[in-house]
Amino acid sequence: MRRAVRAVCAALLLLAASFTAAPSAGAQPTSAEPNYVVDVINHSRLTLDEVNLAVARHSDPTIRLITQRRVTSGATATFNLGPCSDVRQFAASAFIGSREVLHTGNINPSPTCRTQIEITQDLTAHRKAIP
Repeated sequence: MRRAVRAVCAALLLLAASFTAAPSAGAQPTSAEPNYVVDVINHSRLTLDEVNLAVARHSDPTIRLITQRRVTSGATATFNLGPCSDVRQFAASAFIGSREVLHTGNINPSPTCRTQIEITQDLTAHRKAIP
């Protein structure tokens, strides 16, 4: 009987702790903060075999690479980078086969939490923040 009472008490303490525990330092914010979105729009006549976005975040010392494959002419590759305030910098590149045909260099995030990178017919990039 005593063992059963201890088990019930321990379970109740765990349950209470789960409701009152402070969030850990690495926990993501629970606010309704928007995610940062980057659209890479292919206006060239070519199909891009791969579009990459390298992302540097305040919360992560490692630069992460996000890839979308086969972006046809007229298509858009959309990248969701996570919470807007966490994005430090990003850069886009595009490949046809193993040849890099476009590289933007480092881009600082826009306060609007959205950037469009338009790839033109001559494979140059123009970027703009979206309101």
